[in-house]
Amino acid sequence: MTEPAVKPLKKQIELTDLKLPTISQQGMKALEIINGDDLKFNELETAVSADPMLMGILLKYANSPMYRKFVEIKNVRKAISLLGVDIVKSAILICTMRSFCEPSNPGKEMLWEKSVHLAVLSKIIATKLFRKLAEEIELFAMMSQIGGLVLSTNFVDEYATVVEQALEKNISLEEQEHETFGVDRVDVTAYTLEKLRLPDIFISVLSSYFQNNIPEEIRSDTDQHIVILKLATLIIENEQSEDHPNDKIISQLSDILGLEMLDVDGFIEEYNEKISEGFSF
Repeated sequence: MTEPAVKPLKKQIELTDLKLPTISQQGMKALEIINGDDLKFNELETAVSADPMLMGILLKYANSPMYRKFVEIKNVRKAISLLGVDIVKSAILICTMRSFCEPSNPGKEMLWEKSVHLAVLSKIIATKLFRKLAEEIELFAMMSQIGGLVLSTNFVDEYATVVEQALEKNISLEEQEHETFGVDRVDVTAYTLEKLRLPDIFISVLSSYFQNNIPEEIRSDTDQHIVILKLATLIIENEQSEDHPNDKIISQLSDILGLEMLDVDGFIEEYNEKISEGFSF
Protein backbone atom coordinates (compact mmCIF):
# COMPACT_ATOMS: atom_id res chain seq x y z
CA MET A 1 0.00 0.00 0.00
CA THR A 2 1.42 3.39 -0.95
CA GLU A 3 1.72 6.18 1.58
CA PRO A 4 -1.05 8.81 1.25
CA ALA A 5 0.04 12.04 -0.36
CA VAL A 6 -1.75 14.00 2.37
CA LYS A 7 -1.22 12.97 6.00
CA PRO A 8 -4.21 12.77 8.35
CA LEU A 9 -4.80 15.76 10.60
CA LYS A 10 -2.96 15.41 13.91
CA LYS A 11 -5.78 16.70 16.11
CA GLN A 12 -9.54 16.66 16.14
CA ILE A 13 -11.11 19.48 14.18
CA GLU A 14 -13.45 21.92 15.92
CA LEU A 15 -16.95 22.15 14.47
CA THR A 16 -17.03 25.89 15.17
CA ASP A 17 -14.01 26.36 12.87
CA LEU A 18 -15.75 24.84 9.85
CA LYS A 19 -16.96 26.92 6.93
CA LEU A 20 -20.64 26.07 6.48
CA PRO A 21 -23.17 26.53 3.67
CA THR A 22 -25.40 29.58 3.90
CA ILE A 23 -28.73 30.22 2.20
CA SER A 24 -28.59 33.02 -0.38
CA GLN A 25 -30.36 36.33 0.18
CA GLN A 26 -33.01 35.51 -2.42
CA GLY A 27 -33.37 32.01 -1.00
CA MET A 28 -34.04 33.49 2.44
CA LYS A 29 -36.55 35.90 0.88
CA ALA A 30 -38.35 32.98 -0.80
CA LEU A 31 -38.49 31.05 2.50
CA GLU A 32 -39.93 34.09 4.28
CA ILE A 33 -42.65 34.35 1.62
CA ILE A 34 -43.44 30.63 1.82
CA ASN A 35 -43.60 30.66 5.62
CA GLY A 36 -45.67 33.84 5.78
CA ASP A 37 -49.34 33.91 6.72
CA ASP A 38 -50.40 35.02 3.24
CA LEU A 39 -48.46 33.39 0.41
CA LYS A 40 -47.87 35.95 -2.32
CA PHE A 41 -47.27 33.94 -5.46
CA ASN A 42 -45.92 36.85 -7.53
CA GLU A 43 -43.38 37.76 -4.85
CA LEU A 44 -42.23 34.13 -4.62
CA GLU A 45 -41.79 33.98 -8.38
CA THR A 46 -39.76 37.22 -8.29
CA ALA A 47 -37.51 35.99 -5.49
CA VAL A 48 -36.79 32.67 -7.18
CA SER A 49 -36.20 34.30 -10.57
CA ALA A 50 -33.63 36.68 -9.04
CA ASP A 51 -31.36 33.75 -8.11
CA PRO A 52 -30.09 32.09 -11.34
CA MET A 53 -28.88 28.90 -9.61
CA LEU A 54 -32.11 28.48 -7.66
CA MET A 55 -34.17 29.11 -10.78
CA GLY A 56 -32.12 26.54 -12.70
CA ILE A 57 -32.54 23.87 -10.02
CA LEU A 58 -36.29 24.49 -9.81
CA LEU A 59 -36.66 24.12 -13.59
CA LYS A 60 -34.55 20.94 -13.47
CA TYR A 61 -36.92 19.59 -10.86
CA ALA A 62 -39.94 20.45 -13.00
CA ASN A 63 -38.47 18.76 -16.09
CA SER A 64 -37.01 15.75 -14.28
CA PRO A 65 -38.36 12.21 -14.80
CA MET A 66 -40.06 12.51 -11.40
CA TYR A 67 -42.32 15.37 -12.47
CA ARG A 68 -41.98 15.89 -16.21
CA LYS A 69 -45.18 16.41 -18.19
CA PHE A 70 -45.64 16.29 -21.96
CA VAL A 71 -44.47 19.87 -22.46
CA GLU A 72 -41.15 21.24 -21.22
CA ILE A 73 -41.48 23.69 -18.35
CA LYS A 74 -39.53 26.86 -19.20
CA ASN A 75 -40.58 29.47 -16.64
CA VAL A 76 -40.60 29.73 -12.87
CA ARG A 77 -44.35 30.40 -12.50
CA LYS A 78 -45.28 27.14 -14.23
CA ALA A 79 -42.59 25.27 -12.31
CA ILE A 80 -43.92 26.47 -8.93
CA SER A 81 -47.49 25.66 -9.98
CA LEU A 82 -46.46 22.13 -10.96
CA LEU A 83 -44.22 21.37 -7.99
CA GLY A 84 -45.72 23.25 -5.06
CA VAL A 85 -44.03 25.27 -2.33
CA ASP A 86 -42.57 22.25 -0.52
CA ILE A 87 -40.45 21.50 -3.57
CA VAL A 88 -39.40 25.16 -3.69
CA LYS A 89 -38.09 24.75 -0.12
CA SER A 90 -36.17 21.67 -1.23
CA ALA A 91 -34.74 23.53 -4.22
CA ILE A 92 -33.50 26.32 -1.94
CA LEU A 93 -31.63 23.86 0.28
CA ILE A 94 -30.23 21.94 -2.69
CA CYS A 95 -29.12 25.23 -4.23
CA THR A 96 -27.40 26.07 -0.95
CA MET A 97 -25.50 22.78 -1.04
CA ARG A 98 -24.59 23.20 -4.70
CA SER A 99 -23.24 26.73 -4.34
CA PHE A 100 -21.24 25.74 -1.26
CA CYS A 101 -19.10 23.13 -3.03
CA GLU A 102 -16.18 23.97 -5.27
CA PRO A 103 -16.81 22.69 -8.84
CA SER A 104 -13.41 20.97 -9.00
CA ASN A 105 -13.80 19.23 -5.63
CA PRO A 106 -13.45 15.47 -6.35
CA GLY A 107 -15.05 14.39 -3.07
CA LYS A 108 -18.07 16.61 -3.68
CA GLU A 109 -19.05 14.89 -6.93
CA MET A 110 -19.06 11.46 -5.32
CA LEU A 111 -21.06 12.65 -2.31
CA TRP A 112 -23.47 14.59 -4.51
CA GLU A 113 -24.11 11.54 -6.68
CA LYS A 114 -24.68 9.46 -3.56
CA SER A 115 -27.26 11.99 -2.34
CA VAL A 116 -29.08 12.08 -5.67
CA HIS A 117 -29.25 8.29 -6.01
CA LEU A 118 -30.56 7.95 -2.45
CA ALA A 119 -33.14 10.69 -3.07
CA VAL A 120 -34.42 9.01 -6.22
CA LEU A 121 -34.89 5.58 -4.65
CA SER A 122 -36.18 6.88 -1.30
CA LYS A 123 -38.88 8.87 -3.07
CA ILE A 124 -39.88 5.87 -5.19
CA ILE A 125 -40.36 3.77 -2.05
CA ALA A 126 -42.12 6.54 -0.12
CA THR A 127 -44.50 7.27 -3.01
CA LYS A 128 -45.82 3.72 -2.79
CA LEU A 129 -46.07 3.61 1.00
CA PHE A 130 -46.57 7.14 2.36
CA ARG A 131 -47.25 9.43 -0.60
CA LYS A 132 -47.79 12.53 1.55
CA LEU A 133 -44.25 12.19 2.90
CA ALA A 134 -42.52 11.46 -0.42
CA GLU A 135 -41.15 14.96 -1.09
CA GLU A 136 -40.03 15.32 2.52
CA ILE A 137 -38.18 11.99 2.45
CA GLU A 138 -36.57 13.00 -0.85
CA LEU A 139 -35.21 16.13 0.86
CA PHE A 140 -33.93 14.14 3.84
CA ALA A 141 -32.03 11.93 1.39
CA MET A 142 -30.56 14.95 -0.40
CA MET A 143 -29.37 16.36 2.93
CA SER A 144 -27.92 13.02 4.09
CA GLN A 145 -24.43 13.76 2.75
CA ILE A 146 -24.22 17.38 3.86
CA GLY A 147 -21.78 16.51 6.66
CA GLY A 148 -19.44 14.88 4.15
CA LEU A 149 -19.81 17.85 1.81
CA VAL A 150 -18.81 20.20 4.62
CA LEU A 151 -15.70 18.14 5.39
CA SER A 152 -14.75 17.75 1.72
CA THR A 153 -15.09 21.49 1.14
CA ASN A 154 -13.11 22.50 4.22
CA PHE A 155 -10.37 19.90 3.63
CA VAL A 156 -10.23 19.25 -0.11
CA ASP A 157 -6.86 17.45 -0.28
CA GLU A 158 -7.34 15.53 2.95
CA TYR A 159 -10.78 14.37 1.86
CA ALA A 160 -9.44 13.03 -1.42
CA THR A 161 -7.14 10.86 0.70
CA VAL A 162 -10.09 9.83 2.88
CA VAL A 163 -11.87 8.49 -0.20
CA GLU A 164 -8.78 6.58 -1.37
CA GLN A 165 -8.12 5.05 2.03
CA ALA A 166 -11.74 4.04 2.56
CA LEU A 167 -11.65 2.15 -0.74
CA GLU A 168 -8.31 0.51 0.06
CA LYS A 169 -9.46 -0.62 3.51
CA ASN A 170 -12.98 -1.54 2.30
CA ILE A 171 -14.56 0.56 5.05
CA SER A 172 -17.20 3.28 4.97
CA LEU A 173 -16.39 6.92 4.32
CA GLU A 174 -17.81 7.73 7.74
CA GLU A 175 -15.29 5.42 9.46
CA GLN A 176 -12.37 6.90 7.54
CA GLU A 177 -13.60 10.45 8.20
CA HIS A 178 -13.52 9.74 11.92
CA GLU A 179 -10.00 8.31 11.71
CA THR A 180 -8.72 11.28 9.71
CA PHE A 181 -10.60 14.22 11.22
CA GLY A 182 -11.43 12.94 14.70
CA VAL A 183 -15.13 13.75 14.37
CA ASP A 184 -18.19 11.67 13.55
CA ARG A 185 -20.22 12.37 10.42
CA VAL A 186 -23.36 12.55 12.52
CA ASP A 187 -21.90 15.42 14.59
CA VAL A 188 -20.91 17.45 11.52
CA THR A 189 -24.31 16.79 9.95
CA ALA A 190 -26.26 17.78 13.09
CA TYR A 191 -24.17 20.94 13.57
CA THR A 192 -24.69 22.01 9.95
CA LEU A 193 -28.44 21.32 9.97
CA GLU A 194 -28.79 23.29 13.20
CA LYS A 195 -26.96 26.28 11.72
CA LEU A 196 -29.26 26.11 8.66
CA ARG A 197 -32.19 26.24 11.10
CA LEU A 198 -33.80 23.10 9.79
CA PRO A 199 -36.46 21.38 11.93
CA ASP A 200 -35.27 19.04 14.69
CA ILE A 201 -36.70 16.05 12.83
CA PHE A 202 -33.88 16.40 10.27
CA ILE A 203 -31.28 15.96 13.00
CA SER A 204 -33.23 13.13 14.64
CA VAL A 205 -33.74 11.16 11.43
CA LEU A 206 -30.24 11.56 10.02
CA SER A 207 -28.59 10.89 13.39
CA SER A 208 -30.49 7.59 13.67
CA TYR A 209 -29.68 6.83 10.03
CA PHE A 210 -25.92 7.19 10.50
CA GLN A 211 -25.89 5.48 13.90
CA ASN A 212 -27.95 2.55 12.58
CA ASN A 213 -30.67 3.10 15.19
CA ILE A 214 -33.34 1.41 13.10
CA PRO A 215 -36.83 1.02 14.63
CA GLU A 216 -38.27 -2.48 14.73
CA GLU A 217 -41.74 -1.22 13.89
CA ILE A 218 -43.30 1.91 12.42
CA ARG A 219 -44.85 4.12 15.10
CA SER A 220 -44.27 7.60 13.68
CA ASP A 221 -43.30 9.61 10.61
CA THR A 222 -39.75 9.67 11.97
CA ASP A 223 -39.65 5.86 11.97
CA GLN A 224 -40.90 5.81 8.38
CA HIS A 225 -38.17 8.22 7.29
CA ILE A 226 -35.40 6.25 8.97
CA VAL A 227 -36.44 2.84 7.67
CA ILE A 228 -37.00 4.05 4.10
CA LEU A 229 -33.64 5.86 3.98
CA LYS A 230 -31.81 2.81 5.32
CA LEU A 231 -33.66 0.42 3.00
CA ALA A 232 -32.86 2.59 -0.03
CA THR A 233 -29.20 2.81 1.01
CA LEU A 234 -28.86 -0.97 1.32
CA ILE A 235 -30.61 -1.60 -1.99
CA ILE A 236 -28.25 0.80 -3.78
CA GLU A 237 -25.24 -0.89 -2.14
CA ASN A 238 -26.57 -4.24 -3.33
CA GLU A 239 -26.99 -2.92 -6.86
CA GLN A 240 -23.33 -1.83 -6.82
CA SER A 241 -22.06 -5.20 -5.57
CA GLU A 242 -21.91 -8.56 -7.32
CA ASP A 243 -22.53 -10.66 -4.18
CA HIS A 244 -25.52 -8.68 -2.81
CA PRO A 245 -24.37 -8.59 0.84
CA ASN A 246 -27.49 -6.84 2.16
CA ASP A 247 -30.20 -9.30 1.14
CA LYS A 248 -31.05 -10.36 4.70
CA ILE A 249 -31.38 -6.89 6.20
CA ILE A 250 -33.27 -5.67 3.10
CA SER A 251 -35.78 -8.46 3.71
CA GLN A 252 -36.08 -7.47 7.39
CA LEU A 253 -36.63 -3.79 6.62
CA SER A 254 -39.13 -4.69 3.91
CA ASP A 255 -41.10 -6.68 6.47
CA ILE A 256 -41.15 -3.67 8.82
CA LEU A 257 -42.65 -1.58 6.00
CA GLY A 258 -45.06 -4.32 4.93
CA LEU A 259 -43.37 -4.82 1.57
CA GLU A 260 -42.99 -7.95 -0.54
CA MET A 261 -39.73 -8.68 -2.34
CA LEU A 262 -41.63 -8.20 -5.61
CA ASP A 263 -42.21 -4.61 -4.47
CA VAL A 264 -38.47 -4.22 -3.93
CA ASP A 265 -37.77 -5.60 -7.41
CA GLY A 266 -40.15 -3.01 -8.83
CA PHE A 267 -38.41 -0.22 -6.92
CA ILE A 268 -35.05 -1.31 -8.32
CA GLU A 269 -36.39 -1.37 -11.87
CA GLU A 270 -37.88 2.12 -11.57
CA TYR A 271 -34.74 3.44 -9.87
CA ASN A 272 -32.48 2.11 -12.63
CA GLU A 273 -34.76 3.66 -15.26
CA LYS A 274 -34.59 7.10 -13.66
CA ILE A 275 -30.84 6.95 -13.11
CA SER A 276 -30.29 5.85 -16.71
CA GLU A 277 -32.30 8.89 -17.82
CA GLY A 278 -29.72 11.07 -16.13
CA PHE A 279 -31.81 12.32 -13.23
CA SER A 280 -29.98 15.02 -11.27
CA PHE A 281 -30.39 18.39 -9.59
